Amino acid sequence: MSIIEQFESFAADFEVAVQDDNWSRLGKYFSHDATYLNVGGPDPTIKGRDPILEYFKRDVSENDRRFDSRILESLTPPAVEGNHLSRRWRCTYTVSGARDLVLEGEARYLFEGDLIKAIEEEATSESMQSYEMWMRENESKLHN
Repeated sequence: MSIIEQFESFAADFEVAVQDDNWSRLGKYFSHDATYLNVGGPDPTIKGRDPILEYFKRDVSENDRRFDSRILESLTPPAVEGNHLSRRWRCTYTVSGARDLVLEGEARYLFEGDLIKAIEEEATSESMQSYEMWMRENESKLHN
C-alpha cells in the first residue's frame, strides 16, 4: 500500500472514531514508539501508540464533541516526499448562537514502512489567535 493510500485509510478511520469513539481501530496505523506533537500547542509530545490513541480520545471529547458539528477538509492533496506526507487542512466548528470557529493548519506524517512513526500538527498563528478570541467570547455556549 502506498503512503497516500495508508494515510487516506487512517484519515477515514479517524473520522469513524470521531463518530463512534472506538479509537482502538487506529492502533494498526502506528508504530509502537510513534510520537505526536501539536506544534505551538499546550500539549507535550505524546510518545507511544496507546498514549496517542488516549490523547485523540480525550482531545475529541474535550473539544470537538462540545460543538454541534465539526467539518474537516483538506486544503491541499497529500504531498509525499520520501517517507514524509503533509497536507494542509481546515476544520470548521459550529455551535448554536455563535459564529463558526474556523481553524487551518498543516499535518506532517513520518512513515516507517506502512506505519506512522510521527505526526506533527501545526495550526496557523492566525488560527491560534482566532481560537483564543472565539473561546473568550463563546466558550459558555459549548456543550459540557
